[in-house]
Amino acid sequence: MFYKKLILLFLLTLSPLLSGCWNNRELEELGLAVAMGIDKEDGKYVVTVQLVNPSSIASKQMDTTRAPVVTYQEKGDTIFDAIRRLTKTSPRKTFYPHLKVLVLGEKIAKEGFSKSLDLLARDQEFRSDFFVVVAKGHRADEVLNILVPVEKIAAQNIFSKLKTSEEVFAPSYALTFGKLIDDLTSEGTEPVITGLKITGNPKEGEKMSNLQTANPKVRLKYINLAVFKKDKLKGWLNEHESKGYNYFNDNVKSTIVTVPCLDKKKDRLSVEIIDTHTKVKSKMENGIPHVHAEVNAKANVGEVGCSINLTKQATIDEIQKLVEHDIHGKITEAIIAAQKKYKIDFLGAGKVIHRADPKYWKRAKKGWDEKFVNIKITSKVNVHIDKIGKNSNSFLNEFDKK
Repeated sequence: MFYKKLILLFLLTLSPLLSGCWNNRELEELGLAVAMGIDKEDGKYVVTVQLVNPSSIASKQMDTTRAPVVTYQEKGDTIFDAIRRLTKTSPRKTFYPHLKVLVLGEKIAKEGFSKSLDLLARDQEFRSDFFVVVAKGHRADEVLNILVPVEKIAAQNIFSKLKTSEEVFAPSYALTFGKLIDDLTSEGTEPVITGLKITGNPKEGEKMSNLQTANPKVRLKYINLAVFKKDKLKGWLNEHESKGYNYFNDNVKSTIVTVPCLDKKKDRLSVEIIDTHTKVKSKMENGIPHVHAEVNAKANVGEVGCSINLTKQATIDEIQKLVEHDIHGKITEAIIAAQKKYKIDFLGAGKVIHRADPKYWKRAKKGWDEKFVNIKITSKVNVHIDKIGKNSNSFLNEFDKK
């Protein structure tokens, strides 16, 4: 349905331009851009734009002979220069208001990407609600050339997958372009961007055969969070650290916590976190800031792999404590990654201190990372289990009695 709505919105957007005025742009003269990739090569910017193939996506049935998208690429001294050079190969002038995702190649992410964003922030044709991701171990153009199943438009696959991953599992973060610019310009915080990797041979992923099998050899997969110092990539968080970051920053909507099955340590049970709310506050203790995050979470028992009695409040209380311990541990791992591993305030503790004590922040902001590693950061987690499922106890209780 996405592509039909996209074309309809595209037509409505263009309707005022089709009235014969001096600067009108005919529909057949425009290419609808849904994704952009930025790489760096030989000191020049390499811009890759993914355009919708209208004839392919407009058909009710999948056309297996034509790719649903097409990519064009050019080099330039600036992003604007590269985009204008695209007119040498693209048959249509590119139209950007419906851009869904911006992919940064890992090389430019390491060198520093901020200078490549000025046009996107300045030009009125670019909105600020598209997602930004980093290609882990790959160039951006390799990502955009992959043909992916399910969604006809590859950019929509990347967009939807990130949104879903953030909402139901939580090691990823659906960062919009507007939020990235805010993180780059705000005091007391550093950006984090979700990583995207290619599983399989990128060249094989460019072939139509990748769409014509139930088990594609090449896929795009989100892989935790990238940590930046200003605009330069410094490293990657693991899954626990990524989740801990999202808990700390109130980004977790839903996820799964798997804990030991009480006294049966080899068995496991899964609890679904259905809602969280995090409050982060700062106060001074002996002249040193103490930043404290309190997480309140609602949860349901999702899966039980052992014989336990869920009708007893004591059992529920014990499960809640195990889940609290798990979440607290992940937040602690994120704090250690920030203060010890990378020594970068990607958690945004400085931003919290700035709000709480502007006078202190005015003195401390210069050389903040050196001070940040010594401040006290703690967390407290409260979990309340609302539901235990349609069966109060698992059938395993009766099964084990046989």
